[in-house]
Amino acid sequence: MSGISDFLRAWSGSKLGRRFILGLFTALTLTSLVFLAVFVTAYRARLIAEHARASSQVNSLLEASLKNAMLKRDLDGLRAIIHELGTQHEIVSVMIVNPDGEVRFSTAPERVGGQFSAVTTEPTEILKPSAKFTTTASGVEVLRTINPVHNEERCGGCHGPAVSHPINGVLVVDYAAHQIREDARNGTLAMALSGAAVLLAALLSLAALLYRYILKPVNALAGATARFAEGDFTSRVETVSKDDELAVLAGRFNLMADRIGQMFGTLKGSENFLQTVIDSVPDGVRVIADDYTILKVNQAYCRQLGITPAEAIGQKCHVSSHRLAEPCSPTIVTCPLVELARTSAGPLKCRHRHIQKNGEELFVEVIAARAEIVLDGVKRSCVIESIRDLADQASISHEQRLSEIGMLATGIAHEIHNPLSSIHLALRAMQEEITKAAPGASVQQYLDIADREIDRCIDVTKRLLRISEPASPDLMLTDVRHMLDDVATLLAYQAEQAKVTIVRQYDGFPRILASESDLGIVILNLCQNAIHAMPEGGTLTITAREEHGLVKTSFADTGVGIAPENLQRIFWPFWSKRADGSIGTGLGLSICRATVERLGGSISVESTPGRGTTFHVVIPSADSVVKEE
Repeated sequence: MSGISDFLRAWSGSKLGRRFILGLFTALTLTSLVFLAVFVTAYRARLIAEHARASSQVNSLLEASLKNAMLKRDLDGLRAIIHELGTQHEIVSVMIVNPDGEVRFSTAPERVGGQFSAVTTEPTEILKPSAKFTTTASGVEVLRTINPVHNEERCGGCHGPAVSHPINGVLVVDYAAHQIREDARNGTLAMALSGAAVLLAALLSLAALLYRYILKPVNALAGATARFAEGDFTSRVETVSKDDELAVLAGRFNLMADRIGQMFGTLKGSENFLQTVIDSVPDGVRVIADDYTILKVNQAYCRQLGITPAEAIGQKCHVSSHRLAEPCSPTIVTCPLVELARTSAGPLKCRHRHIQKNGEELFVEVIAARAEIVLDGVKRSCVIESIRDLADQASISHEQRLSEIGMLATGIAHEIHNPLSSIHLALRAMQEEITKAAPGASVQQYLDIADREIDRCIDVTKRLLRISEPASPDLMLTDVRHMLDDVATLLAYQAEQAKVTIVRQYDGFPRILASESDLGIVILNLCQNAIHAMPEGGTLTITAREEHGLVKTSFADTGVGIAPENLQRIFWPFWSKRADGSIGTGLGLSICRATVERLGGSISVESTPGRGTTFHVVIPSADSVVKEE
């Protein structure tokens, strides 16, 4: 049963099978119908001819009997013969008609003496026997046979010479046509049923053979190619026969599939190797086609934007990194695709502002170059971008700057601290000796001044060391007022030279959990920026207070202020615009924001052009953190 169901399912589910069966059935049906029509026509003609032949034999016997009765003038015997003949079930009527068309004898007595028009209207037709289907006056279809009774020499006494009277009369016999029709119909039906049976048997036999040797192998080949096209490179064709054309085709397909599978494995290995190589690059990498479609990315690029490779590949570059529905305007943003297409120069370097998946901004440096690659067998021109996170670069620069400051401060501290300590010890010894000798008060006063100033130098070196020491991952309790005083002391000379007065206003004793060097760098950068913002001099007011579990520190200057369009740019890495004309790295405020946010705080700015700028730094208080824990 499963074999039959597979057979039926194969034919019903195969377009080729359905078309073949339909075409074969149509061809055989039309051929059978033509054959049946020819056969029915021939069979009908043959059947009529057989009836005519049989009727001719009967008519010949009847004619002989009639001639014998006529020669004997036995009219009663003639009537008896006609009557007896008319009682046969296949015979409808029998008539004897004279050459003038008068009915002389008939199985229907009422017709005797009447006219039979066929004899007079078709005089030439009655000279030879004939048989044809016709309809009687009562509407009955009959096979009418007409047999002339020819004149003979022995009949010349009554009918005259044969030359002038060729026939003595006409014998007309009507046979029932329905029987003939029924025989023809039954024969035709039998032949049609036999033909249908032969046709069905032929169709089933051909269908079985075609299924076995053509359709089944073709379906197997089609299924294997479909699975292969969907990515199943292990798909192969199982063949039943070994030496026919389809088996050869299946073998060649299997050989081709083996080779393609090997090539695909090699290609997949190369692609994995390439992906591994670009994933090992710390900077983001993406390959962009000329239609702005991203063809390939590495893991670093996905980490930068917080997306997956599936979300990046196939996406437009301006949608992926800039969240724009249309390509970036080349007059506003430096687009590597546009610039590299316009010029034949080498690698292009520019800076962009990317938007991460969570909506946050990411400032990057892009190095782009054109390349020709072959993708899916087609050579395509594309742009390869190397994308570096400027925050990482700023962090590296910050660490380098701290390291350099630390090395410098350490050197200065040792160079100043050690000699001053030696001088301090020497002066102490001198002071003790002078005291013993009871010197004058003026010498003692000078020695006290020298000792006090040396203490100040030592204190300055200590302050510088605290600010410049390497940042530690371990947070410590840090006095904000103390750090503000240290920075203000270190900047006192710079502020004096710039004619800037530093005013400190503290409320209480705010403390935070932080590295002293991190907090010192933030305060140092904000104070130095304030001094640079007052090229004509002014006042820097530093305030610090604790409020609602937060330590709020403000740095307000009376400088030139910041233009409104630049307020969002001042925290961008490598963006710098100082009012006093000095050149900066553009990393100060970027480092400040990253440091404050790492401590769980925030930094904001208020500015009025021509009146000054105020930076607000808010960091959780150490006391509130301890209480929560």
